[in-house]
Amino acid sequence: MQVIKRIKADYQSILRAKIHVFLRKSLWLYLLSMFAIASVLPLPTLSIPVSAIIYFAIFLVVILVPVYHLSTVRLVQSLNFDADVEFDENQIIIRHRNKDLIETKDWQWILQISFTGSAVVLTVRQPRTFLIFLNKNNLTERELHFFNHMCTTRYLK
Repeated sequence: MQVIKRIKADYQSILRAKIHVFLRKSLWLYLLSMFAIASVLPLPTLSIPVSAIIYFAIFLVVILVPVYHLSTVRLVQSLNFDADVEFDENQIIIRHRNKDLIETKDWQWILQISFTGSAVVLTVRQPRTFLIFLNKNNLTERELHFFNHMCTTRYLK
């Protein structure tokens, strides 16, 4: 079976990937850090957990949101990725729309396939984390089955 999808690195897809990585890997680290700060410097008349939540909210608004926005804008400008990607059981063919280039990858290029409530997430093996989100609403039952099959037969997580 073949699955052909257009994948484009636009602002929404890159920001979604950044948030996905943040929620899976960094959220608890930042929450614990803010709890440590709140235990040393609690806000007056507030408990340590409430202080930690307030510190975390301030950290999100003042630092994380602007940094994620600026880095996403920069990545959109530098990546310029727009391609039709053909997945089959043996290989992955990337046909770039914005340049005259066709790449062929094997399934070792995909580090992990995970399933969220609304998407199939393919983590690509690259120096910089690159995630491909395929919305479940845009996939047929056969396509979902294909990615589930590839996840289990290729020993991907």
